[in-house]
Amino acid sequence: MNPLKIHLLAPVLAPLLLGNLPACKPDASKAADDVTYYRDVRPILDRTCARCHTDAGIAPSFDDPAVAVAQAAAMQARTANGTMPPPAPDPDCREYADSDRYFISDADKAKIAAWADAGAPLGDAADAPTAPTPRTIAPFDIELIASAPFTPTFDANGDDYRCFELDLENTSAVYVTGFEALVNNPKIVHHVVLFDSHDQSLGDGTGGDPHEGFDCGGFGEDGWEFVTGWAPGGEPVAFADGMGLKLNAGTKLVLQMHYFNSFDGANLEQDQSGYGLTTTESVDERVYMLPVGTYDFTIPAGDADYESTLVFPWTYGDYDILGVFPHMHTRGSRFSYEIAHADASTSCLVQMNDWDFHNQITALYDEPARITAGDAVSMACHWDNSDNPNDVVWGEGTHDEMCFGFTYAIKGN
Repeated sequence: MNPLKIHLLAPVLAPLLLGNLPACKPDASKAADDVTYYRDVRPILDRTCARCHTDAGIAPSFDDPAVAVAQAAAMQARTANGTMPPPAPDPDCREYADSDRYFISDADKAKIAAWADAGAPLGDAADAPTAPTPRTIAPFDIELIASAPFTPTFDANGDDYRCFELDLENTSAVYVTGFEALVNNPKIVHHVVLFDSHDQSLGDGTGGDPHEGFDCGGFGEDGWEFVTGWAPGGEPVAFADGMGLKLNAGTKLVLQMHYFNSFDGANLEQDQSGYGLTTTESVDERVYMLPVGTYDFTIPAGDADYESTLVFPWTYGDYDILGVFPHMHTRGSRFSYEIAHADASTSCLVQMNDWDFHNQITALYDEPARITAGDAVSMACHWDNSDNPNDVVWGEGTHDEMCFGFTYAIKGN
């Protein structure tokens, strides 16, 4: 059993930088009915941008009005062209929790444009809305943190997969009702995954040094089961009341950290991330994690829109799909996932007509999608490899690619 450090961290998300543009000077002479930062623009930013653009994040923080003013022209341009907020699953495919936070209305785009065109006036600070509360499922019942800060050693591709054994010390089964990645240093964290080791050998058989962990493959080792994952842009996962994912007595989870060398000096950075869990002793419905995806693709060099499609019959009985975490890497461009029913109708699960590696979220549906024996699932991933002289295949590294829909479901009644 390895020592655990119990530590609560606010989730910090990956950067979505707007770029460096000349500062716009606010015009204090604007009339009271003009669009101002505090009264009109800040509420928009709090709703749609606060996952990343805060003091807790590493994107330019709009908590500082001077930063918002300096970025006014960039906000106008990037909300107009649709690159901000970054792409997210289309709720017209299937409505999911808090989907309104990932999109900006035409009316709000117009407000930002009018504000930028007017010279980005601040207005009266008394008009500022109450600061939004960071999204969290805390207080946690279980907090699992690597026992000491870790400095990655990157390989030739800039990757370091490092695993840490985390013993729940649970003498009876528990059901996890929520997961929250506690990301300590998002500058170097590419993704965070929890596996259930099912008592399989870990590292050298001892689980490795509790401070240094052990090397591990990007998709874990034989016998491990994927439990949950976080990637840039992700937020906490919380199941509906009465639902939970089962962890047996004596469970040893494996915290897998994927570190990526994305800037000079990254090899000097340290990280001490982990997960916070909410749990219960019993549930009405057991949640299952069903990883759906394909390894069988080769993206040709120079191909601007390569597609790989997975279609397979569903033979696992009746399930209600609760939500999906779609996952590709940096060359991903589009993603779709649907049920093809036996009666020739279809049910859309995820549709993304654009993809941003820095905005990967788990879409938990307002209403589940039923899949039954005789149906099939269909997934299509598209990649843009136009600027690469090399083929790209499935792999664990950031410069490799993946095509997965990590699917949460319960058995149908």
